[in-house]
Amino acid sequence: PGRSRNHGRSGSPLGQAGAGCHQWPPRCPRGRNRCRISVSVCCRAAVEQKHYFEEETPVHADIPIIARSPLIFHSNSYRHNQSEKCSRDVSPILFDEWRRSKEVICTSNEVSIEQLKLGRWEYKPTITVFKNIILNHLFDDVNKTNVSCEVFASNSLKNDAGITTMNGPVFRVQLFDASNPYEGFHGVLNIAMVMATLNITNPQLVYMVSKGEMESNTRFPSIVEMLTAFSSLKPIIVELPSSWRLTDNGTAVLNTDQPMITLPYMVDFPFQGTSIMVTKTDKALRGRGIDHHCKSEIFRGATDFIRTNLGIGDDSTDASDANSTIQVLWSSRGPYCCRAAGTIYTPTRAIDNEQKLVEAVQTSLGSHYNITTVDFGANMTIIDSVEAAFKSDIIVGVHGAGLVWSAFMKQHSGLVEMFGGNRGTANRHYHNIASLADIHYRSLMLERGKVENLSWNEESLDQIVRKIQSINLKEEPSANEP
Repeated sequence: PGRSRNHGRSGSPLGQAGAGCHQWPPRCPRGRNRCRISVSVCCRAAVEQKHYFEEETPVHADIPIIARSPLIFHSNSYRHNQSEKCSRDVSPILFDEWRRSKEVICTSNEVSIEQLKLGRWEYKPTITVFKNIILNHLFDDVNKTNVSCEVFASNSLKNDAGITTMNGPVFRVQLFDASNPYEGFHGVLNIAMVMATLNITNPQLVYMVSKGEMESNTRFPSIVEMLTAFSSLKPIIVELPSSWRLTDNGTAVLNTDQPMITLPYMVDFPFQGTSIMVTKTDKALRGRGIDHHCKSEIFRGATDFIRTNLGIGDDSTDASDANSTIQVLWSSRGPYCCRAAGTIYTPTRAIDNEQKLVEAVQTSLGSHYNITTVDFGANMTIIDSVEAAFKSDIIVGVHGAGLVWSAFMKQHSGLVEMFGGNRGTANRHYHNIASLADIHYRSLMLERGKVENLSWNEESLDQIVRKIQSINLKEEPSANEP
């Protein structure tokens, strides 16, 4: 479990934030319906079958599926008076624009292929919708540039090996660098945005993973569990052949001597290295290197959608009452196990004598604040990370992927980001997440230069304390300070 320490004088509602982490490899209980995540993860035999079809079974049966609808993105709770440029880039207007771009690529009898392209976003993210196509495998590459719909027409095929039909919408999903929470979060946000654009609820997610990823990525079971936020259908895990890529432009060929799968409605969206967090547009969003101050009901809707369906928190949208103890979550970057073969990994930009610094900050802040230390990198599950962030009022940490969990904080909460070492203030990743999420943002520099660990002194201690105290949880953030 992730390391968690409480430094305050009053009790912390976070408890042991890393408790309850999944074991790796996961144990498959007798009776596969008892697995919280797909049997394809629990049982290697199922993985070897390449794809596994689950019956519709609620993963969190005791949680009302209230957010598995695109309507959450149209909530009045998160609308703001802001520039027209911001509104066009981060409000539901974006979905309408995406829908209007629909182009029919081809049709043949009952088969059709359509594309929706968001042309003014960087890389022009494209959703491709296949209707009534037939494949040999769920991982089959489908050429989207010069395709003939006749290739996929099931009524023209003679097949003695059998055809399986997958009912309902199927989303084929890959996550870019899933071992990095920040990079992997692009793909998670995109699932929500595609669902809203196409007005789809409860899709069958097909999580397509690189060969060996299940063994090498210790976060894998937790990632799969996060995907259950989007559907009551358990995700299907497909391990890709080593030579396969989602963006290949080869010719689609069916082998009619093998079993085949009919897909009435399949969606591909292979733009997992970008999202609303980092894209550049012709309006307000300028990438991860330039500040923007756009508050997004799309972004807040997506994170509330995910959090609620994971069974975390309630419908409250504001940070703690000003008279209660302010909960500060200190994000540590300590050594942890295991990236590979049981080895201890020590991240860069760890703070020297960090425990002493945290205790000094707690003493300076006094009893009105309570600091809890967690290490998001130390094998905390994704659900534990989301819950820890949601229950905190202010997150403090050195620039790194762990700060992405600030996306799940309540409105008007706060983030204090410390730069240093090989990451300077030109990295605006988390400033822009704070803007989208409508939370306060503060930053400071600890130590510049080519250093592995970061040192601190009385001056930097005083800066950290003043940055934390400057956050008024009852005020709406305006233009966040740099």
